[in-house]
Formats: sequence, structure tokens, C-alpha cells
Amino acid sequence: MFFVCVTVGLVLLASKYHKNVLQGIKHLCQCMKSKSCKQGDNKKKDLRISLDKIILADTPEKCDYAIQRIHCNLSNDVLGFDCEWVNEGPVSLLQLATFNGVCGLFRIGKIGYIPQKLKELLANKHILKVGVASYEDGQKILTDYGCKVNSTIDLRTLAARVNLPSPKSLAAMSLQYLDLEIDKVMEIRCSDWNAGTLTDEQVAYAVCDTIASVLIYDQIIQKIKEKYSLWEMLVNYIKSMYNENLNMHFHCLPSNVIDVRFKGKHEHTTINQKNCENNYFDKITKHLKINNNMVHKNYVPTRKKPLYHNCYLQAPDGEILCTCDRKKAEWYITKGLGETVEQEPFTVRLKFEPSGRALGEVGKYYTQVKVNQCVVCGKSDMFTRKNVVPREYRKYFPWVMKAHQSHDILLLCPSCHEISNYYDQQFRRKLADMCDAPLAGPLTHVRSKHVNDSRKLYSAVKVLKERTTLPESRRKELEHYILECTKEKQITPTLLDLLSKELEKKISVPNYDQSKCQPHGLKVVQYFHEREGGLVELERMWREHFLLTMKPKYLPNLWSVHHNEERLTIRQSENRIKPEDAKVAGLAY
Repeated sequence: MFFVCVTVGLVLLASKYHKNVLQGIKHLCQCMKSKSCKQGDNKKKDLRISLDKIILADTPEKCDYAIQRIHCNLSNDVLGFDCEWVNEGPVSLLQLATFNGVCGLFRIGKIGYIPQKLKELLANKHILKVGVASYEDGQKILTDYGCKVNSTIDLRTLAARVNLPSPKSLAAMSLQYLDLEIDKVMEIRCSDWNAGTLTDEQVAYAVCDTIASVLIYDQIIQKIKEKYSLWEMLVNYIKSMYNENLNMHFHCLPSNVIDVRFKGKHEHTTINQKNCENNYFDKITKHLKINNNMVHKNYVPTRKKPLYHNCYLQAPDGEILCTCDRKKAEWYITKGLGETVEQEPFTVRLKFEPSGRALGEVGKYYTQVKVNQCVVCGKSDMFTRKNVVPREYRKYFPWVMKAHQSHDILLLCPSCHEISNYYDQQFRRKLADMCDAPLAGPLTHVRSKHVNDSRKLYSAVKVLKERTTLPESRRKELEHYILECTKEKQITPTLLDLLSKELEKKISVPNYDQSKCQPHGLKVVQYFHEREGGLVELERMWREHFLLTMKPKYLPNLWSVHHNEERLTIRQSENRIKPEDAKVAGLAY
């Protein structure tokens, strides 16, 4: 009787929605097929941008050609969508991209209006336009050119509706769903999109944003399909029959995601508005001639909670080792590695002898109290971290030079942080010329899972080899991980020595994967690795650059451009650094 009722119900539905049911069932079968196929292979798509797939349309005829190419390459009726403009003016550039990398860059500001075929594509309700702040972009196009943009989806809203991570920026979403780092360079973001000819950097920036959007959408849809069983997908499809929005039928999307503004906290300001709040920033931005450029959709993430808690760690004999945040101090207590000595200031005394002590002015830097304020202008109500030596270089440094990075992590207010990023880009260009390391597109720095796994395994091996007072639970955890990776039956000193030598070669800079498109940061590190001054010279150059361009008035005491060199020299005198590491760093041995 149950099957009879179900059959009758499906027949009634089919009769009521006879125009859509065949298409819907076909799409449902495709979803089921794709789900079963992707369960065994859930790898994220590797991004490759081909120049012959980029169409720069600055005339009505080129627009029509671009639309034709997009229609020919359109899959699942989904397009990446983004816009760029200058100041408070009308939209200058409109970007649309397909899943296979065809990208149309429509210079509607230069054309002066939106050509008819482009207008029809934007108004088409059956084609989704996905991106970050896509609804707001559509509304701006409507205001500026009177063209309706239908079926926009904000990726953040879609992710939030299905309880998936929903970072606030496209760069963060790209990192979350694609493992791709997008460099949101202020100089390009705030450049002249109305220029007679767009630069290569502007084109790369616009293309990468749009293609990343459609790839992120695909990853979110895959995760949605993985969350539901085949029965749940059938039930959801039947429910969608009653929804008036046809996109619900063909895209298996949750309700209230199409043509909806993202409800999260969104900042949409101009640098000019920030000038009213900060006279110091106003003076510098006038010098840079960028004080009226628009900064939209992407902003510097800030923190209002203090970064420095100024808790103390003591050696077993009571000597102060360093200041740290409270969470780290409490971790030693939780693990039984330390005990509370004082509550104010919160002080923890370690129960084991540390590998090193605070020696000289280098050591004193880590024991002093630090103030939570911008090191440039002194503002203390809002700030963010600034890596004086950018991570794109630091991540290729040898292991010994990655310890104690807090010296090069300073606090800046959002305004000073934006200015510093502008100057950093200029310095990157100088390094690019000096080291023959061209600055590539924003999406070329793909995180290598193979290298990351090797580093993690190397860390586990190194800890087991060097730590004699490791807690038993932690030791078992590391041994289990090593055995799982190597498929060996037991941990032996011989195995640890062999793994240590092999992994050290694999993750070292000279033996890093030499692909045709090496990242700019890697090539710069390799250049200084072969120079007499070594990598400490690269560190020194970045620190001097920060001092010269930003002229910070509130640097912590004992902050030094030669800090790491002095720290490594002390370790060298104690025979705590290998000769090869000293050579890479640039120390005399």
C-alpha cells in the first residue's frame, strides 16, 4: 500500500510540474552520479589560468564575442562574477568566468553602456552569478547602468546556509575551500580601472578573483551533496517542486540564497573616510596620491582583544625565560609541565630544564613587557598583526630560522597596515628585479600538501630524537603518527636517524620542487641562500625597509634589525646550530 501511495504522489507531482520534472529528474540523477564518483576522489581542482581563455572586451563587438565564448563553455549554468570601480564612480570592469577558465573582462566603463547581449546574460534568471558581495555588485550595476542582474549568489551566504565555514573575504574563502592563497595587494586593488590600458597585474587580479569564485562554488556544492543521502536528495528535490524560484530545481540549492545580501558584518569604506579618523594616515596617503581610491569588499582583519598578555614563563630555578600569552602559559599547567607561581602577573614555573635561556639583549627582548598599540602611530583601540618579513619568504627559510618569529610580528592599526602593504609591494618589485624572481599572478602560490606532510613528519621525528623528557602520552602520539606514515612496525633509533636525514633533504630549500613556475618568494630565498650574506641579509633588508618607510615611533625596546643574526650567533657559540644551517643563514663558521 505504501508503494502505491508513493507512486500516485509522484504521478500527481509529474502532472502538475510536467514542464520541469524531466529536467529535474535528469539533474537529480547527475547529482547522484557525481556524488558516488566524488566519494572516492575528493581532490580540489588545481587552478590553471590560460591566456587564450581571457577575453578583454573593450568594444561592443568584442563583448558579443566574449558572450559567445562564455555560452559555449558554460557548465551547470554557473558563472563567477565580480566588478571593479574607482572612487565612487560607476563600475569600470565587469568580470564573468566559467568553470573551465574562460573569463570575460568587460570594460563597460570604457564602452559607456552595457551591450544588449551582455545585458541579456546578466538578466538571465537561469544562470547563477556567484562571488563575494555579488548581490551588492549587481545592485551597483543596476544603479550605474540600469541593467538588472538576476540570480546572484554570495558564496558566504551559501556556505552559512548549509553550516559550512563562511569566512568574510574571498581570499579567506579561497584558502578555506581551494587551498589557494590570493594576494590582495592594495596597490592593484586601488589602481585606476579606467586607465586606457589595463596592466598585466590588473588583468591577473581580475581574472583570479572571478575564477576563484566559481571554483569555490563548486567545492561548496560538492560538500552539500556529501552531507545528504540519496533519499534526502530525493526528498529535497520534491520539496523544491513547490518553490517558485526555478534555480532551486536545477541547482539543488537551499532556500533564501539567491539575490540575497550577506547578513554578516560587512565593511564598505573608502580610505578617504578613514582619513577623517586619523590625521597621520591622511598625511601619508596624500604623499602616496591614493587617498581617494576605493577599498571594497576586502578589508584588513582587526582585533580588539590584546595580543600581548605579558604572562611570564620561568625556568625551574626561577629565572625569567620569556613573556607569553595566557593560553600558552596555561597549556604548560594543563600538561603537567609547569605550576602557577603568581596570579598577577600570571607566572608559570616550568618543571623541566628548557633547551635555552634568555642571554644578552636578544634574550632580554623576549622577557620585557610589550604594549598593545600600533608601533607606528600609537593607536590602541584596534590593531592587526604585521609580518615585517613577509610569510611568502619566511616559509622557505630553514628550520633553525623559523623559531622566535615573534620579533618580526608587530602590531599596526588598520590604516598603517594598508600603507605598509603598499610600500611592501614596491619593495617586492625591487627584489624581483634583483633576484630575477618575477611577481606572478595572485593565485600561483599553491600550498604543497606533500611538502607540508613531510615537514610534519620531520617535526615528529626531531622531537622524538632530541626530547628526553617528553610526556608519555605525547610520545605515544608521535610514535603512532610516524608508524602510520612509514608503515613500519616499531620505532627504533636507526629508523629515526634514517627518516631525519631523508626528510631534511626533502624539505630543505635547495631541494624544493623545482617547477617551471616557481613562486617569487622561493626564488628570492634561493638567491640569498647562495649569496655570501645569506638569509640574515634578506631579513635585515626587510626590517630596514619597514623602519625607512613607516618610521615607527613605538617599537618595543631592544627591537633590532640584526636580531636573528645575534640570536643565531649565540646558539652557534653554544654548539646548538649545525654548520650547514649556519652557512645558509650567512654566519661565519
